[in-house]
Amino acid sequence: MPILEVKDIKKKFDNSEILKGISFDMEEGQAISIIGSSGSGKTTLLRCLNFLERADEGTITVRGEKLFDASLPMESADALREKRLHFGMVFQQFNLFPQYTALENVTLAPGLLSGGQDNDAIIKRGKELLDQMGLSDRMDNYPHQLSGGQQQRVAIARALALKPDILCFDEPTSALDPELTGEVLRVIRELANKNTTMIIVTHEMAFARDVADEVIFMDGGVILEKGPAKEVINNPKEERTRQFLSSVQSGS
Repeated sequence: MPILEVKDIKKKFDNSEILKGISFDMEEGQAISIIGSSGSGKTTLLRCLNFLERADEGTITVRGEKLFDASLPMESADALREKRLHFGMVFQQFNLFPQYTALENVTLAPGLLSGGQDNDAIIKRGKELLDQMGLSDRMDNYPHQLSGGQQQRVAIARALALKPDILCFDEPTSALDPELTGEVLRVIRELANKNTTMIIVTHEMAFARDVADEVIFMDGGVILEKGPAKEVINNPKEERTRQFLSSVQSGS
């Protein structure tokens, strides 16, 4: 059984149809990269999967449990928070709490969910995750004392702290200087090597090819091409995919 089944997700903003019927499955331990031009619907899809936006049509199923069905009434805020726990979201702009240290950012949500119980275990796991991110010497630093790459690695640790079924990245290096991009991609590569189930929206084509199991190319709110990462990036079947990859590689 797939860990994630997405069926016919559609989303409009005003009169603009952003997602026009997105369907795909993924297996546990799989990494999928989503590529495409700006405005193709990539981020909107991630936001629908994380219940930050409500799709107008379609269903989302995780581990055989239907978490979302657009034909049913809107869920309560508490129900939505519960469903979001299945997904960990790493944003472009880090979204760390500036008033908390790196360790506090990582442990805040698990602490709230536990109701103050198991605090020692939560702090221990937070330290282990930051150590995994190469930040064992930065646990007591506040976000403004960290580089962009370090902040993004704290954000990854924070997402992992809730033990999500699926980790989602929305252009995780787009806000970083080129010299800081490598350290974040290295962490994501290590997670892929550990068979972490991930959906990665990225503009780094070489990274998508080398790290992802599959690549989805989105264009105009639809999935235009999907297949093994190296196959899609190196030998795309669709002309539009070829055009996109050519424009990215030429830097235009």
